[in-house]
Order: sequence, then C-alpha cells, then structure tokens
Amino acid sequence: MKSTRSLLSIVLPVVAFLFFNCSGNAQSPANDAAKTAEVKIKTEFHCNGGKTKIETEVAKVDGVSSVVADLETKIVTIVYDPAKQNKESLIAAIEATGHMTEFSKTPVKSECGNHGKDGKNCDSPKE
Repeated sequence: MKSTRSLLSIVLPVVAFLFFNCSGNAQSPANDAAKTAEVKIKTEFHCNGGKTKIETEVAKVDGVSSVVADLETKIVTIVYDPAKQNKESLIAAIEATGHMTEFSKTPVKSECGNHGKDGKNCDSPKE
C-alpha cells in the first residue's frame, strides 16, 4: 500500500505536468492567423492572362499562402508569412511577372504579346 502511494505521488505530478505542458503547444487557428499578414497592391494587369500569371507566379514565392488578383479592381490581395516576405519583396514578385504596381519606381515591360493585335485579346492563344 505504501509503495502504491509513493508511486502515485511521483506519477501524478508528472502526468499533470505533461498534460498542461503539451496542451499549451497546440496550434489554434488564432495562432496561425497571427503568423500571417495581408497586403493589397494595385496593379496594371488588364486580362485573365495577367490575372492568372500574377496568381500563379506570386503563389510560388516562399511564405505566400494566398494570392487573389481582382480583374475588375486591379487589386492583388496577398496573404503571407511576414517572417519570410515583406511588402517590397511581394511588389518585386508582381513586377517579375511583367506587371507594374502602384509602387513601381521604374516602368515594367508587360509580356502580353497578343493584346490588341489583329483583333485578338490577351486570352487568345499565341500562334
């Protein structure tokens, strides 16, 4: 009986410690949201091709979890990990797709080869 009590006096505090210590390490959605930031950047893209290119290429950037380019407003909304990226690096990622932003300091050459030529638009396949 005495050995059972001494065993319980050792095991019970260890179990309690582990329970409370491990439960504090659980990731909650609120903790995940605190690790992300959102930026909205006005751009000059004008077609579905540009929208797709921006969304696809910027999504490849390390730390970016979401990219939505709104064709009507021309605003790109990016959700990212601020420990890995910042606003300037995300602007550079958009510019790397060939599209200027409201923050661009130098002109960026758009790579939209079909726009307005021969009655075609950017969404037409290149021949």
